[in-house]
Amino acid sequence: MTSPIRALIYDCGNTLLRTRGSFVELCEMVASRHGHRLDPVALERALPHTATIWYRNTEMYTADHSARAGWSEHYADALAPLLALPREEAVDLGGAIYDWYTRAEQWEPYPEVEAALAEGKRRGLIQGVLSDWGSDLLPILSAHGLTRYLDFVVVSAVIGLAKPGAEIFAEALQRAGVSAAEALYVGDTYVADILGARAAGIRGVLLDREGMAPLVDCPVIARLGDVFALVEGR
Repeated sequence: MTSPIRALIYDCGNTLLRTRGSFVELCEMVASRHGHRLDPVALERALPHTATIWYRNTEMYTADHSARAGWSEHYADALAPLLALPREEAVDLGGAIYDWYTRAEQWEPYPEVEAALAEGKRRGLIQGVLSDWGSDLLPILSAHGLTRYLDFVVVSAVIGLAKPGAEIFAEALQRAGVSAAEALYVGDTYVADILGARAAGIRGVLLDREGMAPLVDCPVIARLGDVFALVEGR
């Protein structure tokens, strides 16, 4: 007999929150503030060829300093050739971009998120966030009024664990006070979210707002509120 679902655990970036404006616009603005003129068209053209710089190095998410260093290097790899900057100066610019993303006003909840979290709370479900993020996540969630719907927030840089390792998911289960069979984890990436949750015995749900996901061996939803059909066993 299947255990009833008592807890919903959510990824954050691209699941609950999205950035305001595009990455290209942000890079152009930050570069301008540091005295550089960045051609947004050239950056757009370069992005497909530099996509590999944004690979998942899970270790870098386990502390604030390593997350900042890792992303600064990644941004520098993309921007240095376009701006003809020395490596050290490009890394400094990458750090400025990373710092911009630590500001609450740079993020916003997806339109349906607050209603979905409110519905989960109304149903008496335990709700939490598990995310590969820096220690700035809790203030960001609070600034957008989302913590009132949450019972816990597990942040990789705070506890020193990252997805897709089973340990960080086990930590979320402990915070929720439920068994793996009593939880669903909702995220937007297959490897980090679905396989990570599965390694801890949790059923993963892939959130695919754009309808671009390939055929996968897990439930797929288009909107956050669609998860309640799975909670009800439908």
